[in-house]
Amino acid sequence: MDASLLLQLLANGVSVGLGYGLAAVGLALVFGILEQVNFAHGEVYMVGAFALWFLGQRAGLPYGVAYPLMVVLMAGLGLLLAEVVFLPTLNRPFESVILATFAVSIILQNLVRLVFGATPLHIDSPLEGLTLDLGGVLLFGQRMFIAVVAVLALALLTTFLRRTETGRAMRAMAQSKDACLMVGIDVRRITRITAAAGAALCALAAGAMAPMFDLYPNMGSDVVFKSFAVVIIGGMGNISGAMLAGLLLGVAESMAGGVLGAAYRDGIGFVLMILMLLLRPQGLFGKSVRV
Repeated sequence: MDASLLLQLLANGVSVGLGYGLAAVGLALVFGILEQVNFAHGEVYMVGAFALWFLGQRAGLPYGVAYPLMVVLMAGLGLLLAEVVFLPTLNRPFESVILATFAVSIILQNLVRLVFGATPLHIDSPLEGLTLDLGGVLLFGQRMFIAVVAVLALALLTTFLRRTETGRAMRAMAQSKDACLMVGIDVRRITRITAAAGAALCALAAGAMAPMFDLYPNMGSDVVFKSFAVVIIGGMGNISGAMLAGLLLGVAESMAGGVLGAAYRDGIGFVLMILMLLLRPQGLFGKSVRV
C-alpha cells in the first residue's frame, strides 16, 4: 500500500470522523448536563435526514435553504422530546428515561417507514461534484463540508457554554441540579434548551453526512450505536472527548476498510469501545461534564 492511498484513507477518515463526533456531541451534551441517556438520538438523526430529503425533493427547496430549516425543525423535535420524555423522567430512576427514549425511537422509526416506505432514498447536494486534488489526495466537496460544519459547530458550542449566561447555567446544572435550584436557575428551562441543542447538533451531522449515504428507516440504529461508542471512548459527558473520539473512530474505520476490507470497517468501533471499557472505563478524558 503506497503513501498516497494511506493519505487518502486518512483524509476520508477525518471527514467522516468529524461527522461522527458532531453527532455524538449532542448525545454527550444531554448526558453531561441532564445525566440522561437518549436512545432516540439515532432516530433524531434519521428523521432529520428524511426531513432534508422531503424539503429538497418534495418541497423543491435548494440544499442551502433546506439544511438550516431542517436543523430548526429538529431543534423543535428536541423540545418535544424534552416535554414528553426528559422533563417527566428528570427525577426518576435511570431506567425510566432509557425505556422512554427507546419507545420513542421505535415510534419514530415505524412512523418514518409508514410515511416514506422502506425503499432507500438519496439526497442530492450541490457539493457532491466538487473535488480538489492535492498531490494525488482527493478532497471531496461534501466531506470538506462535513469538516467545516463540525469544527464551526464545536467552536460555537464551546463559546456559547463558556461566554453566555445560559451556557454557564447549563454548566452549573451539569455540576448539581440541587444547587441550581437553590440559586434560582430554572432547571426545566435548561432541560429544554439542552434537549433542543442536542437535537440540533445531531441534525447538523445528519444534514452534512446524509448526502453521502442512502436513507432508510432504521439507519438511526447505526448512528446511535456509533455515537455511544464515541461517547464511551471519549468519556461520558465530555464534549471535547466526543469530538476527538469521533475523529479517532472515523480514521480507524477508514484504515480498517482500506487495509483489511469493508467487512471489518463497522466492527472496529465496537472493538475500540470494548478495549476502552476493559482498560480505561472512564474513557480517554473521563467524565468531564464540565462541559
